[in-house]
Amino acid sequence: MVVRDIKKTLQRRNVFLALVGLIIIAVILLYILRPEYMVISDMETDEVLYSAAVEEGERFAVTYIHSVERSPVKEVFEVRGTDVYTMESHTESFGAGMPYEGDEVEMKDGVFIIRNINRRVHGGVLRIRPSSVFPHHIQVGDDRITLSEAPYKGRNLEVKVIRTYFGR
Repeated sequence: MVVRDIKKTLQRRNVFLALVGLIIIAVILLYILRPEYMVISDMETDEVLYSAAVEEGERFAVTYIHSVERSPVKEVFEVRGTDVYTMESHTESFGAGMPYEGDEVEMKDGVFIIRNINRRVHGGVLRIRPSSVFPHHIQVGDDRITLSEAPYKGRNLEVKVIRTYFGR
């Protein structure tokens, strides 16, 4: 009788430990596999102004008119984990404040295209102060956002990637 009770107790303990182990593994997997979201937020208030699901390696572009050169600029960025990397720059000239470093430079239709820049944005977060004078856009997938209009206009913005189930 005592041996049977000990066996039942051991079986219950083993089942309990197996369930606890499965729950721990499930929680760890859910944490690791959290989806990534690109978030545009106000740098001072942390108010989220835009959010979209993104995937590892997905690219997005920021386009604007350079304030000094008065020429269009397109910068292409890539999502890597929760970091943002500068990958390409498309410019008509190499004036003050214009990007100029990269592994490959090509001239196409009057535009210098610098490829393979492959540089992590400082802090992994892109900071933008959209111009109120010239149009400023960000292209994320099929979404084209005009940063030089409300609710973005006049704000210091952060473009960052977060991992969460809640999409902010």
